[in-house]
Amino acid sequence: MKGVTHLLLGAAVGLYIGYDALSSIAASMISGASALIPDLDLHLGHRKTLHNIFALAVFTIVVTIILDHIGVRNELIPKAVALGWLTHILSDVLNIQGVHLFYPFSEYSISLKIARSDSIVLNILVSLISIILIALRILQFTY
Repeated sequence: MKGVTHLLLGAAVGLYIGYDALSSIAASMISGASALIPDLDLHLGHRKTLHNIFALAVFTIVVTIILDHIGVRNELIPKAVALGWLTHILSDVLNIQGVHLFYPFSEYSISLKIARSDSIVLNILVSLISIILIALRILQFTY
């Protein structure tokens, strides 16, 4: 998937974990940004180093510890971080290359082999679904 597709999907899903409009927007921003983190491994063994549940768990725990250390007691932030990261990993399972979900404990790559990560059709489809999810959540707050 393209970065903008990961961002949109992470932001869309993040909207649904907030308690109200303001916390939903905050969660959406955090989740959207976190959805970009796994691609930082482009030069370190792409779809291995950061595209796995172990890296997701470690990063989320580190975020939680840092927040606790600075006195921020808000469980929504680590949830949004984990959710954004998870949307990235799961959406990359759709592409041909797949992800090493259990790395470093397993080298097995999981893929549904639907399309290449640069597929215009797949990226547009996931982006449209994300936009629909965003619109539906906004409608919930307006009624």
